[in-house]
Amino acid sequence: MISDSDIPSGAGGINREGYTYGQLRRQPIIPEVMRGITNPVVRRWVEECNARNRSGFIMKKVEGEYSFDGLHVGPKVKLPTRSELIAMLGSNPTAEEIRNVSYTLLREEIARQTGMTVAKAASAIGNMLDCVPHEDISGYVYMVPNWAHKWFRHRGYVSAILTHE
Repeated sequence: MISDSDIPSGAGGINREGYTYGQLRRQPIIPEVMRGITNPVVRRWVEECNARNRSGFIMKKVEGEYSFDGLHVGPKVKLPTRSELIAMLGSNPTAEEIRNVSYTLLREEIARQTGMTVAKAASAIGNMLDCVPHEDISGYVYMVPNWAHKWFRHRGYVSAILTHE
């Protein structure tokens, strides 16, 4: 059981600011991160995420896995089906190859929507937003706050593809 007074921590120094889960559920992108956002499109995405969660995000499980959908920041990009990936990567794709495809799709969409280069879009995910790409088992990739992604252990799209689910 998770309490609003719990402090997500560990896993590479997440939430070194010490916000409680109760605070993060109501403002997933913290003020310290907000101050560093210079792109107006990215700022709008963050404001939308925080507004959507003002009453408190509730982590739910879908098909036995945590659903980060309510925490998404910015675009949600449809990922290739297993058969489409096999056509692109061959019959035995590795986790790294699958992630390369999905991360590239997300970075390109962020770049398209913000006017950034793909390299700046990649940097914006982790450096500007303190987010991470999340490949959902539903077949979408989107950004979610680092604190949540590392705190809630889960399986996702890559696992589903590799286990042929």
